[in-house]
Amino acid sequence: MRSLRYILRHRKIDEFSTYAYRWLYSRAQYLHHRSQSHIISKSLFGIFRSLVERYHCHVPMEYLCGSAMFCNRLFIVNQHVLIPRRDSETLIHHVQELYRHNHDIQSMLEIGTGSGCLSITLSRLFPHWKINTCDISPSALRVARSNAHLYHCHNIQFHRGNLFDTHFLENTSYNLIISNPPYVSQDQLSACNYGIFHEPSIALFANPPLKFYAEIIRRAINGWLKDQGYLVFECSPFNVIPIQELLKSHFEQIEIRYDETHLARVISAKRKQE
Repeated sequence: MRSLRYILRHRKIDEFSTYAYRWLYSRAQYLHHRSQSHIISKSLFGIFRSLVERYHCHVPMEYLCGSAMFCNRLFIVNQHVLIPRRDSETLIHHVQELYRHNHDIQSMLEIGTGSGCLSITLSRLFPHWKINTCDISPSALRVARSNAHLYHCHNIQFHRGNLFDTHFLENTSYNLIISNPPYVSQDQLSACNYGIFHEPSIALFANPPLKFYAEIIRRAINGWLKDQGYLVFECSPFNVIPIQELLKSHFEQIEIRYDETHLARVISAKRKQE
C-alpha cells in the first residue's frame, strides 16, 4: 500500500478519485503479479503510477481495469470494444418482453457485437436459441469469444464481415435481428464526455447518422429477417423518430422503449407478412 499512500499524499484528489485509485491499485497488483513471469518485470509503483496518469487523461476506468458490468455480469473489455452501458440493458429487457410467452427455438443475428455483451446475455436467458453475431473488427471478435467462453455460451456462432458487403451472410434468415450500430454524428461531439474519444471510433461514429440503420433495415427486408420476425435497435433520443419513419413501410407494431433516465433508447418493429 506504500505507493497508494504516496499518491494520495502528493495529489489533491476528491472522494471519487480516492475510490478510483483503490480500484487502480488492485489492478496494478494483478498486472504486477502477471509481469513477474516475464524476463523484465515492472515495479508495482510504476504500473500504478501509469494507470493513474492514464486515468487523469480521461481513459475510462473500465479500460484501465479491463472489465465492465452489464446485466449483473462482468465482461472483459479493452480499447477494441465499446464499454457496455446500462442504457443497453433496455434492449435486453425489451427482447425478454417480446419473447416472454414464446418458448420456440429462435434464430437471432446481432450486427456489431463488440464485447458480445448483448448476445451473451441473451444466450444465458435463452439457451435454446441459435445465435449468430458479427463484427467487422477481428480484435473485437477476440474479446467477444473470450467473454462467450467465460460464460459457457455454446449456442453462439461468430462471424467477421462487413455489413455493406452484399455477399455477407447471404442466403440466411433469422427470427430476430438486434443491433446497437454506430450513430453518433459530428455535431453531437460537443455533448460527449472525454472518455468517449478512447473508445473505438468505428463503433461510435456514422456519417450520415442513419447509415447503418438504413442498411440493416434494407437487408432485413431483402431476406435477413423472416416474416413476422422482430428487428430491435438501440438508438439515441436524437434519431428515434427518423428510424421510426424508415420502418413504417415494411414493419408493424413499432414500439419505443425508454431507459432509466426516461430517454428513448430502443426501438423495435415486427416485419409485416408478405
